[in-house]
Amino acid sequence: MRQVSVIIKFNLVTLRRFVIFTEKSMKNFTFLLLFSVFGGELLCHASGEQANIISLKNDSLLFSSDQIELDVFDSIPEKNIKEVVVYGISSGRLTFPLSLVSKTSLLNSSFTTPADALQRETGIFMSRDGIWATSVNIRGLSEQRLLFLVDEDRLLTATDIAAALSTVDMNALERIEVIKGAGSVLYGTGAMGGVVNFVIERPAFTPFLESHGNIHSSFNSSNQLWSNHAKLQLTNRQWYLSLNGSYRTADNIRTPEGKIPNSQFNDASWGMQAGMSSVANQELLVNYQHFEAWNVGLPGGSAFPPTATVRYKNVQRNLFDAEYVFYEITDYLKQLRLKAYTQNISRDVENIVNTSTAIFPSSNNITSGIKAVGDWEFTAYHKLTLGTEGWLRDAKTSRIKKVNSGTQINVFGEQPTPNAQVQDMGIFAQYSWEFSPRYWMLDAGIRLDYMKTTNDSAFQPVYKYSYFPENPSMRIYEDIPRSLLFKADEKNEFSYSAHIDLIYHPTRRQMLALSVSNSYRAPSLEELFKYIDQAGTLRVGNPDLRPEKGFFSNFSYTLSEDHFYIKTDLFANYLFDLIAEQHGTYTYQDEKGKVTQREALINTNIDKALFLGGEMELQWKINPVFSVLANLSYTQGRNIDKDTFLPQIPPMHGLFSVNYHQKELFDASVSALWAAKQGKVAPGENPTNGHLIFNADLHTEKFRINRNYLRFFAGAENIFDKAYYNHLSTTRGVLRLEPGRNIYVKAELGW
Repeated sequence: MRQVSVIIKFNLVTLRRFVIFTEKSMKNFTFLLLFSVFGGELLCHASGEQANIISLKNDSLLFSSDQIELDVFDSIPEKNIKEVVVYGISSGRLTFPLSLVSKTSLLNSSFTTPADALQRETGIFMSRDGIWATSVNIRGLSEQRLLFLVDEDRLLTATDIAAALSTVDMNALERIEVIKGAGSVLYGTGAMGGVVNFVIERPAFTPFLESHGNIHSSFNSSNQLWSNHAKLQLTNRQWYLSLNGSYRTADNIRTPEGKIPNSQFNDASWGMQAGMSSVANQELLVNYQHFEAWNVGLPGGSAFPPTATVRYKNVQRNLFDAEYVFYEITDYLKQLRLKAYTQNISRDVENIVNTSTAIFPSSNNITSGIKAVGDWEFTAYHKLTLGTEGWLRDAKTSRIKKVNSGTQINVFGEQPTPNAQVQDMGIFAQYSWEFSPRYWMLDAGIRLDYMKTTNDSAFQPVYKYSYFPENPSMRIYEDIPRSLLFKADEKNEFSYSAHIDLIYHPTRRQMLALSVSNSYRAPSLEELFKYIDQAGTLRVGNPDLRPEKGFFSNFSYTLSEDHFYIKTDLFANYLFDLIAEQHGTYTYQDEKGKVTQREALINTNIDKALFLGGEMELQWKINPVFSVLANLSYTQGRNIDKDTFLPQIPPMHGLFSVNYHQKELFDASVSALWAAKQGKVAPGENPTNGHLIFNADLHTEKFRINRNYLRFFAGAENIFDKAYYNHLSTTRGVLRLEPGRNIYVKAELGW
């Protein structure tokens, strides 16, 4: 029996695909994987009985459910594989709690949006504006205080009913990484409460020209959702090319009390990832993604009147980035990454208020950035990351309101927000010191940012004209008085963020970690300047908003035995100048001196807010067949000055799952998702009852047919057709039941 040893360092992150080159076919061999988790070392073993594929399963750490496939090639000289460092958001730069949704988890279940997948993780709760338009709340902090990334490129768009997460194709992902806590020290403003990074799947270089790919199709019964995806990968020693595409169409969703009108959606995407390594220790990586959705229903919300029918006519996202990576530049500089990207998100909305009034908002957001990050290793116990980043967001919006008076159509041109830009330049450093090997480790980091915000003047209305239905080309423009909502201005701000982590290993299998950090978030363009008038509740920005600041702390304990894993977290986050919508009177004056007052939700700084909570995750491998997974999350948020509860705080919730594994045949699981009653609500919010829903899923192993394979998936969600509400949907004015029973099937053909 031949043994191969590889050292791989990673921190709670799914490993990429690794290739082992051997002199001959390795039947019945043992593969030895040695890896480090926050300084500790654990040992995993895997054996393979086939000459071409070896499946590696992690028996020591149960948080990793993936199988890693290692291709073994005949008659290839052995190649020495050095230490491999996994690069990504969870590559060890922060000790704050991390969650990861692997490609296996995404494939085995039937998630409509990324928020559906993330809500099963500790500390994360889904918020909903529709079936397609969903987002997440992390430890009581909603999307305004979270930073969304695609391959670490900023995903920025309007923060109100924007559904940025839903523009990511889950079929193209390798994993979803989440930092639960202040990530500002690495990512700057926006990362105050957490970071969600979507990592696109990339192939690996191979010694010969190879072709891999798959086609899969699925069906969901609750909304007649048809989903199709195809992927093709061409790989060689010095280059690779990956192409993928998806298409989905869905009707109105069914709840236990009937279908929800206007909850349909359609979307499609395609992408290209390429890599080239013609020079030793250097790589060029290129990535392009296009996503488009159309006829996406928004069933309701406080921003719209009850009679309105609202939909996204079209949503598009385009991303292009290029990255050049240098490895082993000197004995100390281990890696240097240079990256540039641009991402464009456009939205066109149709709001049919009633038979006489229609509103058509649209927006276009372009974010471009550059980034350079270097990883230094002076000794095995002293490591330093230095980086700099600059990005620019350019936002333009418009809104057309059409009113049918019976004899003519009156058209009003408006601006939801003025044309505005945000520029940011930041530098950051992260130092890691293992001052007592295998026992104590210290991480510390700091980031400095300069931000510049500029905006044009915004008037309401911008213009007005009318036309007769029988002759729409003949427009009659009117000279109307305009009201100045926001005057042209420029603001400059400096900010800093810092953190320190202390990690202690009392034994090889236990870890205690204390993290303390401060964080900073500049108000978004929408919070400063928005004027959202969709014939429902008026929502208005505030140019005088102060930046949010806060102190974050987290204490965690981890125990990882051979077949048992438990992790607990306790956190306390103190924020001041927190930005929230408050009921008030909005006053503006037109050019003729006429003063208008309207009731509105106005963005306001709350002086002090405190978030307290805890999380627990447990995984237990009872025997080679059965395993159990359970988690629990609790958050409480209070306005300290007013001694009231904060809005949009999720209830205590969790997951319990029993899993069955039949080697080389199939895997099955039965799970329960639950949430307690949320009665600790802010003034004006409604409490929601708790719920308990049961799900089941089954998926086969790969049935090999020569070099091809087939795989099947099936499952049932909300098995007992339970009627319940999502608390964070009700706080946003969406008084709709969650989906009822859903049966799904999926098939995959690969090669």
